[in-house]
Amino acid sequence: MPTATDRGVRRRSIPWAVYPVMLVTTLFWALGHPLGRIVLRTAHAMQLGSINLAVGFLVVLAWLAITGKVRAVFRLPVKDLLASLSLGILGFALYQLLTFSALSRIPASMNAVLVATNVVLITPLAALFLKERIHWGRALAVLIAFAGVVLVTFNQGFRADGGIDLFGCLLSLLAALTFAAYTVLGKRVVERNDPLIVTALALFSGAVLLSAFTGCVVGFSGLGAADSLTWTLMILLGVTMIGFAYPAWFTCLKMLPASRVSIFIYLTPVFAVILSFLILGERFSWLFYLGGAMVLGSVVVSTATSGRRE
Repeated sequence: MPTATDRGVRRRSIPWAVYPVMLVTTLFWALGHPLGRIVLRTAHAMQLGSINLAVGFLVVLAWLAITGKVRAVFRLPVKDLLASLSLGILGFALYQLLTFSALSRIPASMNAVLVATNVVLITPLAALFLKERIHWGRALAVLIAFAGVVLVTFNQGFRADGGIDLFGCLLSLLAALTFAAYTVLGKRVVERNDPLIVTALALFSGAVLLSAFTGCVVGFSGLGAADSLTWTLMILLGVTMIGFAYPAWFTCLKMLPASRVSIFIYLTPVFAVILSFLILGERFSWLFYLGGAMVLGSVVVSTATSGRRE
């Protein structure tokens, strides 16, 4: 059933430019997987995550300044301010650390598909933390996603030589879990405040926390010897994946019905697999693509079921 927001969106004329902007946003998120894997040949996962968050935060901060929203940050209730900063631990510091660590161990295509399960993992977390009832359609989506993950992970079969880095797959799934937790735990904070302001605060705390942790564990001195390609890609990922994508996402979300925006979520792992094939030459058995289709299908079922219940 369409929400009041969706009906209000339909009453307004929607600029045609919204759709290409959403498409570019999806492509930027997808590009993070193959380009991130290239960076990780030289940089450490912690270093990449720290630079990504720092650059992304600066771009989002500039966006808030241009739109005159910086002062609104200081008008947030103390409770919501602290909650937003706390969300940065899950949604950005831990997520970046886990997903880039996974990307350093497993193919970019595999990481993209496994991380996409975050949409489905919201269902059990919402039941646990928000006491939401689990609709049968969403429960089915979780089961489909789990079966798809097994096929994606073991697409070469259960080989004695290890075949694929199972620890890397676990890190990718944990990344999906942390972002799902970020979405669920931040739901009420986002509903009460401007989502972009909440995201900016979470980005700030995530960037500070991960940078401090990186400085203590691996340091940044090694980046001094990194070539221009590595630095260019790290800065590019911060600008595009976070600095452009988040403001664009929230801006378009105000203009489009949520059900229409969700279509672009489905495209992210698809684009990531295609781009990983074109850029990195990644190839898999047919089981990988079947498993990927099952994960994508579970995301569609979970989102569609959630939309009908709103």
